[in-house]
Amino acid sequence: MKVTFTHFRAENEVIARLNKLRRWTEITSDSRYDELSKQALNCIAAFLLAKHLEYLGQDISYEKFPKIAMGRAFAKAFVYYDTPEHAINEICKLGSIGKKAFDEVASQIITEKSDAEFAKLISEKGIGTEVEIYKAATKIASLVEVLEFEHKSVERIVEEIEEGLKPFYYIPGVQEFTDRRNEVFKLLQQISRLRNQVRWATNYYGIECSVLGHLFDTAVFAYLMAYDETGGDETFATKMFFMGIWHDVAEAWTKDIPSPIKNRIDGYRKATEKFELIKLNERVYSVLPDYLTKAIKEVMLEEEVNTKCKDKVKAADYLSAASECWRQIISGTHDSYFSKAILGEIKHLSPAGEELHEAFKKVARHHLQEVEAYLI
Repeated sequence: MKVTFTHFRAENEVIARLNKLRRWTEITSDSRYDELSKQALNCIAAFLLAKHLEYLGQDISYEKFPKIAMGRAFAKAFVYYDTPEHAINEICKLGSIGKKAFDEVASQIITEKSDAEFAKLISEKGIGTEVEIYKAATKIASLVEVLEFEHKSVERIVEEIEEGLKPFYYIPGVQEFTDRRNEVFKLLQQISRLRNQVRWATNYYGIECSVLGHLFDTAVFAYLMAYDETGGDETFATKMFFMGIWHDVAEAWTKDIPSPIKNRIDGYRKATEKFELIKLNERVYSVLPDYLTKAIKEVMLEEEVNTKCKDKVKAADYLSAASECWRQIISGTHDSYFSKAILGEIKHLSPAGEELHEAFKKVARHHLQEVEAYLI
């Protein structure tokens, strides 16, 4: 399959919709709990669970996870929305409707937004073990989320999630990773707090874009660019996906230091990179089992083995930033900073990625003309 602008545009729309789609609306209106952030946490939990199973001797096809993630993101954005799973199950029971109907509708929408070939690529059809791992990971991520709330309904929701986890207990690691004392669970809790860190914090934004949600954007764009440039090398594209998912995790402890400041002070960028590595060693590598530490290092930008991938992941990182700025513009901001940020150069984009950036630039140029009256 050849990746085109159409596929980038479709994924960008999914990402934007998930950024707006709130979770746990029965107990909160907090915009930090958006579906985009949840997708990132799902992927991190799935990666750790899969690595645990691989350590125990199970064969894992990692190439399937980005497809599952992108397919489920489409389904969330266009089919399931924020309707609770138990409500969907009850409705389906009343109407004698099977899950296959939802899968078919999701596939139709993916085809409409992109094409049939892309719908087939990210379909779960024929994927077995990895889907079960991913489903279990989503439950673990949900448990991490809901335990952050202080609400009288939380106890009931926790019980529902834990009941929903039981069918996955046959998967080694699921029970261990949901133990509140487990280091993996604690790590997921720390990473989940990246939802509290809002990007573009000093600008007049209309949509909150968190560091956690940004991880998913970057992963998807990195995957598509790698697929685009290699003509469909799924192994390389998968590595790029997981590098995108993990690329800013250190900010859970270091916070987000804006690039303009890193670039203006001599030596500051290198010092921040050293600081990030210190915190990763303290908070991640030194507390996890050796096999998980090794697995995470294999997809971290800071590791020397990944030097050749760094420019491409950074390109996806900047394309994600441009997407966030585009979201702010179409949400109605009069802040010219977002247009100027989009108009900056992004090196090392793939051809189709460059097309998406050009589309953002077109919007930014028009926006900049409109907001001149507001500039002071």
